[in-house]
Amino acid sequence: MASPLRVKILELGKFYAPERGGIETLLRSLCEGFVRLGAEVDCVVANRTPRTVNETLAGVRVHRLASWREAMSISLTPRYPFATRRYHADLWHAHFPNPLADLAAILGPRQTPLILSWHSDIVRQTAALRFYLPLQRALLRRATRIVVATPYHLKYSPYLPEFESKCVIIPFGLNLDRFQLDAEGRARVEYLRREAQGRRILLNVGRLVGYKGQRYALLALRRLPGAVLWLVGTGPLESELKRLAGEFGVADRVRFWGDITDEDLPRFFHACDVFIFPSISPNEAFGLVQVEAMACSKPVVACQLRSGVPYVCGDGVSGLTVPPADADSLADAVNGLLSNDSYRLQMGASGRQRALSEFSEPVMVQRYWELIQELVVERISS
Repeated sequence: MASPLRVKILELGKFYAPERGGIETLLRSLCEGFVRLGAEVDCVVANRTPRTVNETLAGVRVHRLASWREAMSISLTPRYPFATRRYHADLWHAHFPNPLADLAAILGPRQTPLILSWHSDIVRQTAALRFYLPLQRALLRRATRIVVATPYHLKYSPYLPEFESKCVIIPFGLNLDRFQLDAEGRARVEYLRREAQGRRILLNVGRLVGYKGQRYALLALRRLPGAVLWLVGTGPLESELKRLAGEFGVADRVRFWGDITDEDLPRFFHACDVFIFPSISPNEAFGLVQVEAMACSKPVVACQLRSGVPYVCGDGVSGLTVPPADADSLADAVNGLLSNDSYRLQMGASGRQRALSEFSEPVMVQRYWELIQELVVERISS
């Protein structure tokens, strides 16, 4: 239930819908959720053009600040670092990593509480990180609370344990209602199953890039003769993966579906028997697609990464985890599920319950809202 306190929140994001992406989806969910709970929300993000656009979307005041271009995946947006001085708020909420938001939080008034959502450590830009570390450390000292999505984000980060007393665990949440099937959706699922010609369907959804580990799914398929592998997504490795499928002798049981619509995606989850998530690197920090599979009552097979992926998978409850880059272990785990229907269906049902209780959008928004109220009360009382 919403608190009677009227709160003005400044969200500091990278981009905002209709831009697509995991963090963009979460940012929109939080902003709109806070508005529904009675907050005033300004959201500052970068635009894709050298023009500032201010608009109100579902009650959220979105400020897309003029950007000139990108360098090292960072928008050159001169006004962004001063957003915390321009847009008054009772509390700021920033999403890491985003150097523009980091600067804005550090340059703003010191008395304003700051919630820092730590989505992942910086993994890929290692060369630039050594120059960035002083700013990152200043940001961690400045933050009033640091939110991580799983206990493993805290456990495996080399930077967060020092600030453990500030850390709060709030898992990411999705709108799970969209994974319910209507009559048209059920008909589509039946059509997709017929496409498999009676064989078991293994599904993977994600960009076709190295760290996603799809090559190990292709290797595992050699030991799964009664199954087909469906890959949903596009990426630079598509031609190489098609070549490998031929090399491994499984090309006739692999289908590359490319990008599909948001409306059609839930039907693919419902059509599959097992969702496989063979990412091999901590670049995969959480794996929201696992939650999407769980919402459709499908068991997940994922890898034991030093990230939040194993926590989401829920080894032995809603899925199974195997060593990364190990096609034989991946095949063994999938075989164990396909050979025992009651075990597979029970794990899928447990996954759906876990998705609803831990990874749904209303649960996530409510947990953040309670933290926001706590910090605002602390500020008023001090």
